Amino acid sequence: MSSRPEHTSSLYDSFALYGSGVTLVAVRDVPGDQDRFFIAASVLTSSVNPFTIALSVGQDRDALPLITAGAPWAVSVLSGLHLPLVRRLTARTTHAERLDALGAAGAEVSPEGPLWLPDALVTLWCTTHATMPLHDQLLLVGRVLRGSSHQADLPLLRWNRDFHTVAELPNGEAAVPSRRRPVTSLTTELS
Repeated sequence: MSSRPEHTSSLYDSFALYGSGVTLVAVRDVPGDQDRFFIAASVLTSSVNPFTIALSVGQDRDALPLITAGAPWAVSVLSGLHLPLVRRLTARTTHAERLDALGAAGAEVSPEGPLWLPDALVTLWCTTHATMPLHDQLLLVGRVLRGSSHQADLPLLRWNRDFHTVAELPNGEAAVPSRRRPVTSLTTELS
């Protein structure tokens, strides 16, 4: 028997229709010269002054101990041209294969230590300001130390449990199955 309420799955499916940008989060273990990284789509501005961002991160990410211990980390905001890279990084591959994919995509070691993608829409370098465990996730708030120059391109998006370029997003009623479902389905689950 599941410990989750019955409606959790369909609530998760419903929230998957909220599109968000896709980022590469990277940190370097300096003594071990090891790069740790993961793809994150749950990123938002948490404060403007000082400028901070917040990420929801699975607590099993191997980069988290370094990030929460104070190592600088980078958040590269990805564009549509990074779709093949993201597919490779989120596939069942080894760490070495994912690192090779980053190298082939042009990732470089930044002066702060973490890998970054110079062709990303923007990269922000951060240090951890605060953390808060939330069930299977960790809410990570990072103080932004600096940002790279901006690139002119369209963002890569996470939508409906998959990664998409803006051009690939479906349009029209036939392409969006949620328009055919009764509106009461979500309301019923919440009551």
